[in-house]
Amino acid sequence: MEDGGAMFDSRVIVEYIDTLTPVGKLIPSQGRERVEVKCWEALADGIMDAAILVRLEKTLRPAEQQSQEWIDRQMSKVHAGLKSMSSGLGDTAFCTGNHLTLADISVACALGWLSFRFPEIDWRGDYPNLAKLFDKLSERASFKDTLPQ
Repeated sequence: MEDGGAMFDSRVIVEYIDTLTPVGKLIPSQGRERVEVKCWEALADGIMDAAILVRLEKTLRPAEQQSQEWIDRQMSKVHAGLKSMSSGLGDTAFCTGNHLTLADISVACALGWLSFRFPEIDWRGDYPNLAKLFDKLSERASFKDTLPQ
């Protein structure tokens, strides 16, 4: 930051970046629209939290110490979150409103990471509306340049 201080956490950084311009807001400034965007962000974060925990369990913990019951509980959270995303999106072009918001970015980031780290999760087949949103957003240079590799 200008004063030499550090800024951290994606949620804080995007809130700050969104204040730098009066147009093209990713997060509405107030009201129901803001809450809707933040709820989508929280849903995507929740999916990521559960999936990351499973990834860590499977990659860092010795096999004999892993709890399949715990892994299954976390994965049920991932699947419930995907179902909720699909239901919330319906057949609309964007998660909220009629233009790109942080909601869409959050969803696309979660879906991209799931495709990268959990290719066995067939979210594209199970939720074609999420696949359509992801594919549309993946055409943007900002997404192409930042896909997980």
